[in-house]
Amino acid sequence: MIKFYFHPSPNPLKGALYLEETGEPYELVGIDTRKGEQHSEAFKAINP
Repeated sequence: MIKFYFHPSPNPLKGALYLEETGEPYELVGIDTRKGEQHSEAFKAINP
């Protein structure tokens, strides 16, 4: 299963649409870039 970390803006939503259309199993994990969640230690552990 794919974990898709994204902020709900146009380009990441294209990736989510692709996953939906291909039928691949996935889990959406929202990241709020306005709150700086992409700079958290937990996020840096998966995306240095």
